[in-house]
Amino acid sequence: MRLIDILENEEWIRKYDFYEEFMKSSYYKYLIDSYNKLNREILFKSHIHGPDHIERVIFFSHLLAFLNELDFYDLDVLRNAASLHDTKRRDDSYDPGHGPRAAIESISYSYARDEDRKIIQAVIAAHSPEDRAMEKIITNFIGPEDDFERAMFLAKLFKDADALDRVRINHLDPKYLRNSHSKDLVDLAYDLYEHF
Repeated sequence: MRLIDILENEEWIRKYDFYEEFMKSSYYKYLIDSYNKLNREILFKSHIHGPDHIERVIFFSHLLAFLNELDFYDLDVLRNAASLHDTKRRDDSYDPGHGPRAAIESISYSYARDEDRKIIQAVIAAHSPEDRAMEKIITNFIGPEDDFERAMFLAKLFKDADALDRVRINHLDPKYLRNSHSKDLVDLAYDLYEHF
């Protein structure tokens, strides 16, 4: 994986404050595991929404999990969502239905525990439409017995992980990022895309 090579061998990324602690953490070990489990056969084939984008979003998901000190199960939701969120795109244009399609049609490829699959579906489905639609989308996928606040928090965090890679289309506006740690990663997003 190109990102593992960058993290382990390139000097430029070592300037970031997170670097030393992240590389020693379990989040880094799970990042390697996520790349090993990534099903490249089902990824959308594209320069914009294809494997390179997915690899970067997986990285941002792990890094945001690390910075927010998430537990393994919340990380597992994010890394599964990152791996599956663009699998049902029809093309690279505006396609607000691709998240809900992926949530329904690609969840069988998830390797998370069964009790988190509905939340993963909600996170995937909510990643593409406007924020004002998130609550309705999430409640379409989870039941009253599920943790709505957890699903909403993870959906917003995942939207940021995906949005940080909008540098590839020159369309990252930091004011739309939802989490303070996400806003701190804007410079990294630009550097990563330049070196990736």
